[in-house]
Amino acid sequence: MRRINVSGFIKRLRHTIESLGMVEPIEWVLALLYAFGGRAPSKLHIQKALFIASRHIDGLREVLEFKAYRMGPWSEEADDVVENAVYSGLLVASRDGVALTHRGITEAEAVWKRLSDKDREVLKKVADFSSSMSGDELLLYVYTVYGYSEKSDVITRLLEKRKELALSMLRKHLVSVELAAKIAGMPLQDFVGYLKRKEVKPYIAEVNDIEEAEKL
Repeated sequence: MRRINVSGFIKRLRHTIESLGMVEPIEWVLALLYAFGGRAPSKLHIQKALFIASRHIDGLREVLEFKAYRMGPWSEEADDVVENAVYSGLLVASRDGVALTHRGITEAEAVWKRLSDKDREVLKKVADFSSSMSGDELLLYVYTVYGYSEKSDVITRLLEKRKELALSMLRKHLVSVELAAKIAGMPLQDFVGYLKRKEVKPYIAEVNDIEEAEKL
């Protein structure tokens, strides 16, 4: 019986994947961390950023499946990838977030160079957008724009302070006044009145709130 050269087979497989432009889940995670500037605020931010990016990147949507979970849309595979990357020394997790190690940076840079300009642009926009939000803000934004709240065990707590969270996002210039009103659960006219009482001027988002919000 002919023996298989496993090492050679893996090398050929990797070469084939790269030549086809395919990107594996671990590579998407590393590229996202690179877009974050090397450190994401939390695992939650990684999950939600991957989810938002998957709405605009076909290759990412094809390799990661997101389902409604207790913290909104969640990919078990992405969670496993992050854990394995920490275990293998590509990432390090702490109370300050999840960061690339020196080896992780090298791997991430290689992946980043392989991505298309469009994919890099999407990842950078999503990373910048999500890193500017607290965990609660990001969750409420995702629930408002995309749904996936049916299995959430935190939605009630978030809805209790939705006006304050919407106001915070507006003050950071992350969402338009129209989307902030939706996040707050208020008619636009009532929300504008709320802003006047808070002495906050309406803001018009430059990129239509990561494009998806304009479909609301």
